[in-house]
Amino acid sequence: MKVLAYLGIGLAAILAGCSSTGPRVLERADNLGSAPDWVQVTRPSFEDDGKKYFLGYIEVDGDASKSAALNMADEKALSEPMRSLVDQFLDQNQVGEDVRNDAAVGSRILSATRSFRPPMPTLTIVNRYWEKVQETERYSKLRAFALAEISVPEFERTKREVFLKLSGNHQLKAILDDVGKKQRENVLGNTVKND
Repeated sequence: MKVLAYLGIGLAAILAGCSSTGPRVLERADNLGSAPDWVQVTRPSFEDDGKKYFLGYIEVDGDASKSAALNMADEKALSEPMRSLVDQFLDQNQVGEDVRNDAAVGSRILSATRSFRPPMPTLTIVNRYWEKVQETERYSKLRAFALAEISVPEFERTKREVFLKLSGNHQLKAILDDVGKKQRENVLGNTVKND
């Protein structure tokens, strides 16, 4: 009877260990006890004390090189300000949602804006963090984060430059005209159906 009781307790312990809720952090940068406050994928950009911050985040296989993963996160963080400005421009032209829902249009816009990346001398990486996470018994992931910082005045100056440049981009204008035409056709089509 005692043997069965021990087996039951052992089985319960095994099941409890297997039914953990979510991934388990195996290792963190600098042996930190938890992730820094700025590491929040739900907050890809924020403003604080006259500076604008952009988060770069990637996940790779757990055995990948930490320095390579951090370099990729750096690149992502440094490209976020331009992506943010293009998104704002599209929203201002009332096509942002349609573009985000249509991958083909989104890739055309990326192609049209790829050649223009204005200088942002104060845009720098100010923080980096990584953590290795156990996803399943046999699989782990390496998460890498980088935080880029730029002064608000410089970001606003860059925004004006980008909007001016994008407004004069003939390829982008043609794409926006196509999206606008489709939007008008959808509105007219829905109006006819409702009448």
